[in-house]
Amino acid sequence: MSITDAQPLLTAPLWNTTEKLKQTIRGEFGTERFTHVIAGSDAAVYPAAVARRMLGARQSPTTTALRCRDKLEMKDYLSDFDIPMTDYIAESSARSADEAFARLGTPIVRKRRKSSGGRGLELLHTAADLALRRNDRNILERYVDASEASIESFISNNRIRFINTTRYLEKGHVNFVPAAFDAALQDKIISLNRRVIEALKISWGMTHLEVYLVEKGLLFGEIALRPPGGYIMNAMQHAYAFNPWEALLAIELDEDFDFPESNTACCSVELFHPGAGEVAAIHGYDWLKQHPATREFRIKIKVGDTISKRESAGQDVGYILHASDSPAARLALQNQLDRNFSIKMR
Repeated sequence: MSITDAQPLLTAPLWNTTEKLKQTIRGEFGTERFTHVIAGSDAAVYPAAVARRMLGARQSPTTTALRCRDKLEMKDYLSDFDIPMTDYIAESSARSADEAFARLGTPIVRKRRKSSGGRGLELLHTAADLALRRNDRNILERYVDASEASIESFISNNRIRFINTTRYLEKGHVNFVPAAFDAALQDKIISLNRRVIEALKISWGMTHLEVYLVEKGLLFGEIALRPPGGYIMNAMQHAYAFNPWEALLAIELDEDFDFPESNTACCSVELFHPGAGEVAAIHGYDWLKQHPATREFRIKIKVGDTISKRESAGQDVGYILHASDSPAARLALQNQLDRNFSIKMR
């Protein structure tokens, strides 16, 4: 027997400590045994690792799961392997706001140690903005003004079986799959990705690593032991002509899977979120829906609806996924889309 997704059962508010998590697992499953526990989201990674040990399932080290969830644990650990990254400190260890700004510069990025998709992220510009929360589990980082990308890897038996690179054309809004970087940059990104995976001793699963493309090279952002958000999995399916969810299941079950050798299309996903307010008009709906390059298109709102503030990259009011036969054609189509489709707010 297997549990295909631990998240609905094993995330807060059902548990807030490891012991509470263990009590929840014992209460729900008793002496039952399972072959596999598969975490389908960031919040489920650590609970799934604990559940595997308790339920007799295929195991991954809980330390690896924690280091792929807790940004401070992750960066402290990877710093010992000379992985390049922006400077950071635990908020709980900062002696004063002035000292934090003296070390990290302006602005300071405050993140929750265990969150994803930019949820809870703050940019702090002055010492007065930084009321230190010594009891909170936050990390403070030096701000990086650079383009970003991600690397999605399928791993089995200590070997990376398949890699996709994603270009964040507009972070939180537009993703290009595959990234189509030049060969030199692509090699550097893949090398950094491999170093991180080897350092963390990730022997199986799917990883999503984010990296900053700075002028002097690359800076590691963070890594998650889970599928990516932002409809990247959808884009991978259209770009490579395979089902990445089936591949994930095969990897988790330690089964064979034939991965594609290269992409067959260049895809883009744009997530729509115009900001908080009332929807006044939606322009270009029919044009976009009927466009021959459109592969997936969904709008979740209508005129008159009220949209709340976007709290994370995972929140959207719709998305478009389109495919082209080259990187240049994809970029041209994305620019055309931006001119012809819009959501107007009151």
